[in-house]
Amino acid sequence: MNRKKLTVLIATLLIFLTLVVYSTYAFFAMGNLSINNAVNINILTDENNMVFDVIGGQMSLSFNASDLKPNNIGNVIANNTSTLTVSFQPNTTGNVVCTYDIIYEWTSSDKYQSHSPVATGNEFTIQGTLTHNSNVSEGANHIQGENDLANLDWDASSAVVVSNAQIDGTGSTTSTAVWTITAKFYNAKGDQSALAGKTLSGKFKVSNVKCKSGTKASTLAEYIAYDAPRSGTSAVGGSAWILTSDRTGEWRYAGKNPDNYIQFNGELWRIIGVMPNMTYCTGTYGNTNECNTTSTSSLVKIIRNQTISSSGMNWDYKLTGVGSSTTTYGSNDWSDSQLMLMLNGPDYLYTAYDVNGNNLHNNYGVFNGQITGNDYYFYNSSNVYLYGSGTTINIPSYATTSSYTVSTATVSKKIDSSALSQIATVRWNLYGTNSYTTTAEGTPAAFYNKERNINDIGAVYTNASLPENRPVYWYGKIGLMYPSDYGYATNGGATYDRNTCLGYQLSKWDSGSYKTDCATNSYLWYNNITSTAPTSGANQWTMTPLSGYAYIVFGVNSNGNVNYFSAIANHAVRPVLYLKADTFFSGGNGTYDSPYLLS
Repeated sequence: MNRKKLTVLIATLLIFLTLVVYSTYAFFAMGNLSINNAVNINILTDENNMVFDVIGGQMSLSFNASDLKPNNIGNVIANNTSTLTVSFQPNTTGNVVCTYDIIYEWTSSDKYQSHSPVATGNEFTIQGTLTHNSNVSEGANHIQGENDLANLDWDASSAVVVSNAQIDGTGSTTSTAVWTITAKFYNAKGDQSALAGKTLSGKFKVSNVKCKSGTKASTLAEYIAYDAPRSGTSAVGGSAWILTSDRTGEWRYAGKNPDNYIQFNGELWRIIGVMPNMTYCTGTYGNTNECNTTSTSSLVKIIRNQTISSSGMNWDYKLTGVGSSTTTYGSNDWSDSQLMLMLNGPDYLYTAYDVNGNNLHNNYGVFNGQITGNDYYFYNSSNVYLYGSGTTINIPSYATTSSYTVSTATVSKKIDSSALSQIATVRWNLYGTNSYTTTAEGTPAAFYNKERNINDIGAVYTNASLPENRPVYWYGKIGLMYPSDYGYATNGGATYDRNTCLGYQLSKWDSGSYKTDCATNSYLWYNNITSTAPTSGANQWTMTPLSGYAYIVFGVNSNGNVNYFSAIANHAVRPVLYLKADTFFSGGNGTYDSPYLLS
């Protein structure tokens, strides 16, 4: 068999940004900012004779030194527009789909500075529109909008500008996509005229080109990443919504009532988004075997539209000495909490790990139908959310070293066997935070970084006599939302837009325009779920601890802000889970009346 040949013709994108700075007293030559296109090709395909071309234009900008003074912080001081053309000719009888990224990279050490946040906007933002000829399947327009580029500025070494853009075609006909790129310069905080005479350089790079035979995406994760609508107006309430990327590779729905409804377990759930690089168990897992094989993939994260019961539920009510509880107020260790056991059951007991990867809570078992640990009865193993029949479930309250007490709640539906087979056993982060009330500590991004311990800023409760006695991650099927999920779900409003909301602490979303614009326009605030919700204005549990305490957990307050509660408190529970990577999209348009369907 002949070797496959790949012909890739790359044209050069050359963008010149001429920056000229004037001062009050003298003229300073800023130099040229040369941005050259480079293409890093990574094509995975069995096709041959394909042609993938990139053609770019040029751009120039100029501004005055006076524009860079502190009194003009946040102002747009220059902007211009250019185009980038991507064309594809597969030269094959079958359909071929290609995806690609556009990345911005610096090649010089001198940059337009941004060591502090600006008042509004970013130093360099890129907006894009995708146009195409009639034979092109557009796929997803994955340009990051102006308000989504919090991490892209002249201080970054590189940033993904476009992620997973898609183009496809058949035969010798050329498919063409034209990106319209608008660059905007904002005045940074401080005096930038010291850059006079410097030469600034960088490049746009078309990267990570991947092509495959066949039709467009078919799994639900691929559909959302490539083909799902990126914005719309809700038929219920008429509010605007978006599907946007706040973090590289993540796609989240935002708005008061986005078209992110999904039919799962015979019920309405909502798609929080597609989360990349999720670690999940692909091998054996249960109360006798550890997960012996893991994998990573982009997984779809969903949340139940309603609480599972009109009755509120305790996060945990174990008394002192029971499991991880060191107080009479329960414990904020999710991995042995009563709520975790109620949602997951006995097959997910040996699943918590400390910072060194050591397994914790590995002495659980089932005896006479009861989950036991440390010689105490903990929970009824047959009456959990994932298993059994009927519409009732036990809610545990006091748990002592010898027994526990329960009340009974009515649930609309438990997880049936077919739906259970679609749930991934995922590694959930259990980090929390000790502080959250300032803008630097309590924004959605700050919570996100702490929940995942990015740059080692997350924390779990520790006891001097029990070092590392709390796990930092847990494998299981069902958890709860994080505070960052709630924050990233806002689309903002007329007074405070999305970018402004994301720049403010979640603890203060309960008053003024932060409530009316930020909280009201997050579909994860319970007041704004559709009328199918059984309760209006309920506090909702998250799974994130206030880690300076042994028993405090964050929740979404009925007033719209993120607050903390004792684990023994009684609040609404909306289960959250990740669907397996091979869950396929089979129809629907994501609306309340026509939710996405799975197969």
